[in-house]
Amino acid sequence: MIIKAMDKVKIGVNVRSRRVYEPFPIPIIQTKFNIDNETIKEFCLEQEQNTSGVMQSNVGGYQSPNLRLDTPELAELMGAIEWSLNEYIEDLIYPPPLSISNMWCNINYYKDTNAPHLHPHSVYSGSYYVQTPEDCGEICFQHPAIDLLYHYQTQGKHALFKGGVEEKGVYLFPSWLKHYVEPNMNIDEKRISISFNIWGKEKVRILN
Repeated sequence: MIIKAMDKVKIGVNVRSRRVYEPFPIPIIQTKFNIDNETIKEFCLEQEQNTSGVMQSNVGGYQSPNLRLDTPELAELMGAIEWSLNEYIEDLIYPPPLSISNMWCNINYYKDTNAPHLHPHSVYSGSYYVQTPEDCGEICFQHPAIDLLYHYQTQGKHALFKGGVEEKGVYLFPSWLKHYVEPNMNIDEKRISISFNIWGKEKVRILN
């Protein structure tokens, strides 16, 4: 049956109210640490010089193997991350206690990037930005239903969230949320970050 324009108006008059629900939020926390960033930077550069890299999500650049969590240069950063887990506990969706399980550093040169990926076997993940020159690229989070959203009137709207990066800044997000890093388009300077995973009480830290 075809509804005429006048019938549509009458139907609209009879509609008393409309509610739009968005019941499934995805918490992404951005904050900034006031810590000794230069020591962390020197540590990352030493890792690149002295430790063979691995190929995980990185496309070019350097990605270290898991760092020892009892390394003195990481103590202040780890303390700040774990403080944040308690400070923002109301915004998280997994109950405490929580602790860092593993960390690694990333060094991206010109046009180096990180492909879309997620972090299995953990509940939260994060990235701390050690060095962020101009045009070094943003971190991008993909909606879990990104492929479906392009089929509807949204045309992909809200399917991608881009987060700006700054030195000493950190993002905390659910480990199942797929994300990637845009290419570093700064010819002269590299982007440096430390990524990490967080596990719940049933897990044990990985020291190496």
